[in-house]
Amino acid sequence: MVYYPQIKPERGITMKKLALVFAAALALTACTAAPTETATVPAAADPPAEAAATEENADAEQFPVGELRLCDDWRRDTDTAYYTLYGDVDTTELTGLKLDYADGVQTKIMSLDIADTPHSDFLVTNDNVVRMFLSNADGSEFRFKTFYPDGRSEERTASQEITPTVYDEYAAYVLRDNYVARLDWQTGEVTTWDASIPQIHTVLGGAGGKVLLTRIVSDMPLPTDAEMFEAVLQNSLMEYDLYDLASNTLEKLFADDFYPDGGWKTYLGYRGDMLYFVQGSPDGDDYKELLLGYDLTTGTMQELYAEEATDCVGAFNSPKSFSRGGQLELVFLQSTPDALHIYNIADGQMYNVPCHDPTLNAAYGIEENYGRPIAVTGDGRVLVIDGYAQRGGYTVDAYGLIDLDDYLAGRTDYTPVQMWAQ
Repeated sequence: MVYYPQIKPERGITMKKLALVFAAALALTACTAAPTETATVPAAADPPAEAAATEENADAEQFPVGELRLCDDWRRDTDTAYYTLYGDVDTTELTGLKLDYADGVQTKIMSLDIADTPHSDFLVTNDNVVRMFLSNADGSEFRFKTFYPDGRSEERTASQEITPTVYDEYAAYVLRDNYVARLDWQTGEVTTWDASIPQIHTVLGGAGGKVLLTRIVSDMPLPTDAEMFEAVLQNSLMEYDLYDLASNTLEKLFADDFYPDGGWKTYLGYRGDMLYFVQGSPDGDDYKELLLGYDLTTGTMQELYAEEATDCVGAFNSPKSFSRGGQLELVFLQSTPDALHIYNIADGQMYNVPCHDPTLNAAYGIEENYGRPIAVTGDGRVLVIDGYAQRGGYTVDAYGLIDLDDYLAGRTDYTPVQMWAQ
């Protein structure tokens, strides 16, 4: 499967304005997050997770593992800054912007000719280093460019083209059923080692230096015929596992029916020894939204919060979870017309936070536009949408900052951010 991560436009930029940019990026995206990558599943029976990964990795050298992030989760924030990628149809370049939380000023940090054919969105690590995969238009060279906080940039050619699923401060990684590949950011070299992670379904994200993923556990090899394949899935399990890159070992956590009532669990992030998920749950004629926590210490799943599902109006562009220092801080569970339901992990309480999304009435640029969360800063503030700004003659979201406690208390006296105006 060829991986083409997509460039997510800032809201308020018209599709006409971005047409050239998206064509260069080889993908057109809606205003929802891209799905996580799934690997091709082999036609082979599935052993238990404990026996799946080898005990030792003789082929791979020891290497550090940092804060793992998905390559396609649109996460562009660090504890000290927030990054966006902006494209203007009137030019042939993409512009990278950085919002420094300390001074509340958004500045331009890079420009990139779209002829370089971006193969990824920004890949941001918590040390404020930004990377992007590039290639020639004919695919003759695969490389990545690194932008450092001090203004330096460098470009390296990878020793081979890879389709990474997760990355950290040191490398990008490919996970497949029978091997793992590692692209070193400093050298561009790709190393691989044998692994046994049978029938990977989805790589969900990082959890304490390990990769959380799901696998299909079936009683028979998965057929290639579509109808038979679906029939096997009906009687299969979806197993949630942790894969340790450094030790090349796989640990089973728990398993659900492949098609559970209410749909699959959505991974939100981790805090300490707890993994957090959201899942729908049928409740008679109604439907509930469940917030779940899986305790890695006890191996048990807990229902942390449940509420009747709304029509989920507004804030469609918002992430569902917000972390600080790699630890989950807030969960956006669902929304009503004038409020967001925000769960605070620290105190286990739900808060109704004021928010107005003008796109509900097709009134973007006219009606009030505020309250939608974007990120949590390292010093305990929330970056939110706060009105509008003008950029190159077009209307875009403006940003504001507010103390986390004040945000949860329903205050809207945000401190405006100085937006880059072009």
